[in-house]
Amino acid sequence: MVASRDPKPIFERLIGRLLDGMVVPFIGAGVSIDAKHRGGISGLTKTNCMCKRVLLALFDKKCHAREGDHCASCVVRKEIESYPIKEISFDKACELWEWSCPGDRGGGTSRRCELIREILKVPEFANVEPADAHYYLAFLAREGLIDEVITTNYDTCIEEAYCNTFGFSNAPGGDDSPAVVIRDLAEYRANGGKRFTEGKDKRRCLKVYKINGCASMLRTKCMNECRDYCKNILLTERDLQDWGKRGWARDLFRDRLRSRALLFSGFGSDEPQVRHTALQVCEEFASEERDTATNRSRNSDTIWEKPNAPFIVAYVNTLSFSQAQIMRAYAPYEDVSLSPEKTNSNVFLGSDVHFFDAGGSSGEQQLPANLFWKRLFQAAFWRLLRRACGRESAIVSFFLLVLPCAFALLNEALDWFIYRNGEECIFGRFPEMLDLAEDKGRMIPLARWVERVRTIRPEIVRGLYHPLVDRPVLIPTVLLLVYLIIGNNDQKSDISWEELRAKINVDDSPLGLSIDGCQTFGDAGVRLYIAHRNVAEQLPKQVEWHGYKEMTVAIQIVINPWRARTSRVNLVDGKGNKVKVVTVRQISILELFGYATSVPEAIKRFHERLRTTFLLIDPGRARLHHRSKLLRSGGDDDGRYEFK
Repeated sequence: MVASRDPKPIFERLIGRLLDGMVVPFIGAGVSIDAKHRGGISGLTKTNCMCKRVLLALFDKKCHAREGDHCASCVVRKEIESYPIKEISFDKACELWEWSCPGDRGGGTSRRCELIREILKVPEFANVEPADAHYYLAFLAREGLIDEVITTNYDTCIEEAYCNTFGFSNAPGGDDSPAVVIRDLAEYRANGGKRFTEGKDKRRCLKVYKINGCASMLRTKCMNECRDYCKNILLTERDLQDWGKRGWARDLFRDRLRSRALLFSGFGSDEPQVRHTALQVCEEFASEERDTATNRSRNSDTIWEKPNAPFIVAYVNTLSFSQAQIMRAYAPYEDVSLSPEKTNSNVFLGSDVHFFDAGGSSGEQQLPANLFWKRLFQAAFWRLLRRACGRESAIVSFFLLVLPCAFALLNEALDWFIYRNGEECIFGRFPEMLDLAEDKGRMIPLARWVERVRTIRPEIVRGLYHPLVDRPVLIPTVLLLVYLIIGNNDQKSDISWEELRAKINVDDSPLGLSIDGCQTFGDAGVRLYIAHRNVAEQLPKQVEWHGYKEMTVAIQIVINPWRARTSRVNLVDGKGNKVKVVTVRQISILELFGYATSVPEAIKRFHERLRTTFLLIDPGRARLHHRSKLLRSGGDDDGRYEFK
């Protein structure tokens, strides 16, 4: 059963929905479980830690009764002591807190505000650093695959991660923010249809629906407004059952259940938020009247191919009751009776970790949200790149006039990045290239490479990302050059990620992205750089260099139409002292293929023309013996050359 599961067909089905723009992530607390508070508050966003904080506060409550009587606090304490701490759910702890507070206190607003602000510290949720899962989700949104997210979390991680991918250093918010947070009906009406930001720079928007409240509102409002907004922070089952002003959220949820594929991630417990969500799914699918058999699948294998079939990511090896409810509710909607094993047909379980992390699995059957979202992004990226290199793509059109075999060459390069020993790697041959763990600055290595190609700015903003949809020529060209310079090596065809990364230098050189060119030049001291036109135009007169003995000539391969030119640059040490003068040769990538009509010919001409560039040979300039004439005198055969 579980042991015989093959999650690959499910994953392929999810990737297909994602590439069609049909997926709406529904994010729960499990996605933020690894998010760290910037001030060091431990366990701030973990549900079990939140529950413990409430229970400790209840134990500390003093008795308010006169001698011989029992106050509400005493009754609550007795109730708590009658159950093991682990068996008291978060919502019950919050219910006990509100019930234990004596007096009316203005309809309960003050005691709820105390619970939210002082005990649960919900305002501090706005000061939580996004986890890896939030960034990978943001990357998918930047690629245009996701345009909205529904979440029950109070934190601001999703919107902050999305804004960081643009290079924003300020907090998300404002009319020009690409992250559009929707918390109530008024905001839904105003921004529910927003797709791009206003102003000169049209940025793609990500709509984040906070159906259970948002911590940022508690940090920005004054105390009186904050007390009023505390009513919108949902904590108890009673809050969840009272849709009231949240009718917009109910309608939104039902519409997405009908028209999109919801991807539930981070809902591992049976807390009220999860149970309530499951009940809403059951209610929606049960209330939908189906027509005659023409609209019914009657096949438990094909119902999951429907465009609105939901997906669930479970952390452990079995579904919780609420998760199983969601999946089983969809089957009667399609007039199909599910067997227990068929319930997991659109589900990722903890045992599937071997598929997502075959080499790094420790044997524990647990599927963390960070791992799942990383693999989803990596798999989607390579599919998008393949699409971006199609016959009618921008990159093929860019090369076609000077390289008739552009489509074939690009696909050979892609195959090198996707296949290993003839076997397709669904997450790429070098998944580390798209892994946040490879960079302390919270950037994937590929994004750092691209940023180094296109700018001379030494500082790179945390979380920055360059999507294929915005760089349809630049990114494929960078990868093509990596393949031609490093990957196209018969003697080292099975190169590892560590070896590949060692050959690509992302230092702060203003010359561009440095690539090891030993395969082409040997030990001749030639440094290869990939540079955008903007970098080539800003060639400085001096460059700080610590390894100057290894460099005699620098070649900038410019990823734009560019007239070849030669310049001199002073290399200086850390104190600004001149140590050497080197030649910098700039040449457009379009001049390196010589109108080759086949892939082998294109690769051969590429390396030949690079070597020609190093030797400072200009085919358009006459050689020495063409620029001189022989001087003769008096029949003497001896003569001297005079330059024209």
